This record gives sequence, C-alpha cells and structure tokens, in this order.
Amino acid sequence: MKRKILVIIVMTLVITNTATVLGTIHERDSKQNNFSCISTLTEETYMVSMRDGIKLSTDVYLPEEEFLPQGTILVRTPYGKNEWKMQARQWANKGWVAVIQDFRGRYESEGTFNLHKDNTDGVDTAEWIVSQEWSNGKVATWGRSARANCQYAMAGETPADLTCQFLYQGTPDLHKYTFYQGGEFRQNLIEGLANYLDVPFIIHDFIEHENFTLDFWENLTLQDNWDKVNTPAIHIGGWYDVWIQGTIDGFMGYQYNGDVGAKGNSKLVIGPWVHARSDKTKQGELTYPDNSKDNFTDEMFEDIINTYTMDGTGDGDFDKWPNVYYYIMGDVDDPEAPGNKWVSAKEWPITATNSKYYFHENGGLDTNNPDGDKSLSFLYDPGNPVPTVGGQNLYGFGLQTGPCDQTSIENREDILVFTSSVLKKPVGVTGQIYANLFVSSDCVDTDFTVKLTDVYPDGRSMLITDEILRMRNRNSRDHWEFIEPGEIYEVEVDLQSTAYIWNTGHKIRVTVSSSNSPRFLVNPNTADSMYQAYYNPTFKVAQNTLYLDSDHPSSLILPTVEVKGKALDDKVTNTPFLQFLEQHPNMFPLLRQLLGL
Repeated sequence: MKRKILVIIVMTLVITNTATVLGTIHERDSKQNNFSCISTLTEETYMVSMRDGIKLSTDVYLPEEEFLPQGTILVRTPYGKNEWKMQARQWANKGWVAVIQDFRGRYESEGTFNLHKDNTDGVDTAEWIVSQEWSNGKVATWGRSARANCQYAMAGETPADLTCQFLYQGTPDLHKYTFYQGGEFRQNLIEGLANYLDVPFIIHDFIEHENFTLDFWENLTLQDNWDKVNTPAIHIGGWYDVWIQGTIDGFMGYQYNGDVGAKGNSKLVIGPWVHARSDKTKQGELTYPDNSKDNFTDEMFEDIINTYTMDGTGDGDFDKWPNVYYYIMGDVDDPEAPGNKWVSAKEWPITATNSKYYFHENGGLDTNNPDGDKSLSFLYDPGNPVPTVGGQNLYGFGLQTGPCDQTSIENREDILVFTSSVLKKPVGVTGQIYANLFVSSDCVDTDFTVKLTDVYPDGRSMLITDEILRMRNRNSRDHWEFIEPGEIYEVEVDLQSTAYIWNTGHKIRVTVSSSNSPRFLVNPNTADSMYQAYYNPTFKVAQNTLYLDSDHPSSLILPTVEVKGKALDDKVTNTPFLQFLEQHPNMFPLLRQLLGL
C-alpha cells in the first residue's frame, strides 16, 4: 500500500512539473541548436606533416567566420575520410570546426599503415589544429571501433590540447582484446581486418610478438598507464560487442585511475548490441524492444563538448548524466519478463553477490558442492574444431554475431554440457563472470573454452557470453608456462561482463570445450609458437579432463543481483509518461532534482 501511495505522489509531482521540465529542455535545446541555420561552410584539404615527415590527408570543415575561433572535433579513420563528409558538415552547421583525417598509409595519406603511430599521429594532428587561427586551442575526439582505438592511444600521450573524447565500441588494450584474447590468437578478427584494410603484413608482424612486451606493445595499451590520461570521456559499448570488456576497462581506467582531468569525469553506456548495430533492435538471432536502441548518446556528446571544448554553443550540462547507464537484458519472447530496460548506477562494478554454480557429472548445474571422486574427459582434435556460432565477433567478417542458438553444436562429443533445473524464479546477474575450472590434459599445452547460455522453454540455447584460455598463458600474457601431462591445474576463465536476467521457466547452461574456430586459432596441443601454429601447424589430439569432485569443484561464478518483481515496478514502467522517460534518459536527473530525490 505504501508503495502505491509513493507511486501516486511521484506521478502527481511528475505531471505537475512536466511543463517546467519540457520548458527547461526546450530552452536548453534552443541554445544547443542556435547554429543549425548556418549554411555557408568552408571545406579544404590539407596535407599535415607528422613528426617523421609523413603527411596525412586532412579535411577541415569551418563554419562562418563570425563563429570562429572555435573548438574542433577530430575524427581519425582508416576507412576513408570521405564517408564522414555529411557528419562533418552537420557539425560545422552547428558552429563547430570538424577535422577528418585518413590514417597513415590509408586512402590519400602518405606512408605505411602502422598502428604503432596512432598515438603520436593523433598528438601531432591536434598540435597542428590548435596552431590554426580558426582554433580556440581545444580539441575533442570522436569515433567508433578503430576510430575509438586510436583515441585511446592518443590519450596515453597526455596531449595538453585534448579536452574530451567520445569512445564508441573500442578498446584501450589491443594485445589483450584485439589480438590475443585469453592468450589465443583472434583469427577471424585479425584476418578480417587485414583483408578489409588491405594490410596483410599486420598478421605476420603481430603474430611474431604473441607475448606481451613493452618494447613492442607499450603504445598499444593503456594498462598500467592510466595516470597519463587526463581527459574526460564517454565510453560506449555493447554486451555482444567484440571489445565489451575493453570498453569497461577503459571507463574504469579513466574514471578511477586517471589523472585529475579524467578521474571522476567519465561516463559508461552499455547496450544490448553487437558491433556497429546500436541503432537496431535485432541483435544476433534475438530481437530486443524498441527501447534498446541508442537514441541518446549524440546528446551526451553535445553536452561533453559544450562543457569542455566549444565556445558559445550551449550550457554543456554534462554532469547531469549518470556515471553508468546500462541495459539489463532478459527474455525477449515474454513482454512481462523482468529486464530489457535501462538502469543507471553511480559506479562500476555495481554491488553484487558472487554465487557459485557447480558442475556435476550427470550434467547438472546448481549451487550444491559436488562430492565423491568424479571427472569428465573428452578428445579435442584440432583438425575437427568446434565451429563458431555467434558471439562477440566483428560484424561483416563472415561469422554470425551476438546471441545465437548453440544447440546445433552442443551434442558434439568434445563439448561438456551442464544445465540447471527449470528456474522457479528469475536469476539476475550484473558484472564480470568467471569460470573456476580444475583441468588436466595429456599434452603440454591446450585451450579450454567456456560458454554461458540461456535455455528458453522451447529448447533454444541462446549465447550470452563466452571466453577461451590458452593454458601456457594461464598465469600471464608476457611468458609461457607449459603444463605437465596428467597434472591437475586450477584456472580462472574470464567470461567478461554482462547484465542479464534468466526468466522463470528458463535454464542456465554452461558448456566447456577446447576450441571455437575460426573465431580463435585452433591450439595444436603442442609446444609450437603462435607463428608455427598459424603458418605450419603440427596437430596432436588431446585428451582433456574437467574435474568435478569435492577437492576440485569446478564452477561458474555469477555476480547475482536482486530481481525486482513484475507487479509494481514493471507496471509503472509501462505507463506512457515513464515510457517517454525511458526513451529520454537525460530526463531522469532533472526529474530527481524536481522531486528532491
């Protein structure tokens, strides 16, 4: 009864203040769009010299002179700067300077494509920008995917003129999340990028440096270098994106470990998206509600650049946005199911309880510690690997992406399947997921893979997240530690992060195997280097064993969170006004302010 009274009071206040709220937003939007009528632009291409003499083709879009000098939005791209003409003109029409540049060795720029130069090329370009008479001395960077990765590299150089960043689905660590996830070579991703960019030499260059060393990888990662970052930023990711954990790491590095300009000044947004599909409801083989689309981060970008970069284009109310805004996914077939909505938080990770779900010899999965002396073994043949079916793959490289049904491969003899009983109530998780495995092999090296799925009532086993671990890199990514055949090892497999609710009537499922090809290069089960395994492999069939006894209780560790019931909260969410608020998350902070909450 008290909750109903509270809801009535809140809704009454909301309705009575709606005019004030909308009036405030309208006034603010008028300020932000006060340059929307500008039609006279100046467009010019420059060849900008880098510190090594290589010149990069750079397009500059200027508004009318009366709005100059002004802050600059810089986009650096390997995909051709001409694709950004329309966006650049839109920015210039708002009174902002836009600069779009081809990577070195790409399209109209000189030199050879070189990821190791992303950091200094970005810095040199920013220095050139602020030396121009149309610049106010401030530069913001923007971009998705490779256009985000180069921003992370640039931030590590602490450029004084870099004022803020918009980092959409990228990673600050190319070794960990692009080339060697879990220690294994990301074959499909790297081959796809090499072919798409027509730079086949990067495979040879990077596969020769599989172990992390500072002399090769230092300027391709921000790990342990967060104190060099001094820039406010927006980090945007997707739960099914190829770089989801990298995006989260980037936010946490900036927000909690950055220098004074970065610390406390970042925002994290995560939707239920695969790579480059945040404007779609269909992700993989599932279709999420309309509220899952990204229709608000453009406004966040305007707020951050109006706060830190631009002159006279708006109030720049960046602080009003929640620090963390994420979509908790759920059953897409049941409109009454919990989940499938946006949630805000002050920090990440949120508070959760680590709950262990143990694997059992009969294929069960529950919270009861196993007993007895039990194990399960399978033969892993690198010549007949488990095929990739969906997951965190890059869109357009020949593999399915996102949540896909795994039942077509779960009956293979080289896959161990563990499934919970039918859930009597929803189970929710938010945060990083781990598998604690006790394993052995009759080879000196092998891989172990773990997949987490949601088994729908109709039998579909829909992928949520998965990971791989190369045993020689189980303790470190900078050196090898081979295993002794037959010896039992306790290892932790990091399944990265998610926010998910299994609905009542569903099942939780975990599968364990040793391959996921061609997403990852198959492990030949030998002591061969990655270079040998890629170019001239010699395969050996491995007998791999997972232990399930009381002394070796293999388990899945879920960061469980409370799932609120449907009765009140979900019904309130279905009211038209709160549906509007859900589609316009920027209204929540203002609403809380109006209500004095």
